[in-house]
Amino acid sequence: MYLCSIFLHALYFLNYWFVALQGSVLNLSNVFLLKGKDLFLELKMQKPTSLFIWRFKTNDNNIIRHFLDQTVPFTNFYGKRVEYSTKNYSLQIKNVGLIDSGLYHAVDSGAEETIIAGYNVTVQERVSPVVLNVSSVSPGPESCNVTVTCSTQGSSLNSTFTCTPRTCSGDGGDPAEVVTSDAPLQLYLSNGSIAICNHSNKVSLSNATMEIKPLCSGFRDNNPNYEILNILCRLVFVIPIIILVIFYCWRKKKNHLKVHFDQRSNCDQAAAVYMNVSLLGAPPLPLEPADMELNPIRA
Repeated sequence: MYLCSIFLHALYFLNYWFVALQGSVLNLSNVFLLKGKDLFLELKMQKPTSLFIWRFKTNDNNIIRHFLDQTVPFTNFYGKRVEYSTKNYSLQIKNVGLIDSGLYHAVDSGAEETIIAGYNVTVQERVSPVVLNVSSVSPGPESCNVTVTCSTQGSSLNSTFTCTPRTCSGDGGDPAEVVTSDAPLQLYLSNGSIAICNHSNKVSLSNATMEIKPLCSGFRDNNPNYEILNILCRLVFVIPIIILVIFYCWRKKKNHLKVHFDQRSNCDQAAAVYMNVSLLGAPPLPLEPADMELNPIRA
């Protein structure tokens, strides 16, 4: 009988903690806040029925105790930074710092303490600015390699991108990354030609971008627009030459026909003069001298 009683009490104790932990997990919200901003905590679902407490981290670190419209603040830690609303049980902590990071619980402390809301607060500083520079360019007729450096305060990383006439790509396609003290530093390629240096956390962002494809001048950009423009330029250059050649041939042929026509006109005029003289009764003049054989006179 004694063993059964101990077992039932142990089972009740485990069930209590399981329900409490389950309620805590279900009502736990992650909050990321920039250092110097104000933290606002509220009850979104269940409202307290008796003594209500806002608690930070441990059971001994109570921020506010509220019961029957009587509020007892604990000002030894937060001082005037705390504002509490008796209407909706919300809590505001002004000008938070890194030491304000941690778990905040809203506790309904009746016969048994029940966590009715929880916030996991992380306060972060603003990330440091980044600088993106070109380390080297190795051009070639078919492709070229561009090495860029992404740096921030106390940390840097390099990455080499290979560019062709159509696009640029990185090693393996995955971004290069190094974890700094406050946030990851990343260097990656976007849209096939834009290098991006990114330094960010949950509350701030610092980045720099650079177009790397124009750095490769050893080859031309074989895109459809360039090909069409190239064909048009060739046509504009070739068509006038073709027109000039045709005009030259036509002019030469015209001059040849004119000379032939003039020669034929001269022959026709000579024949006409000969006929006119014959009709008038005059002996026609020989057009060409004739060879006459002189015969001797016989006695």
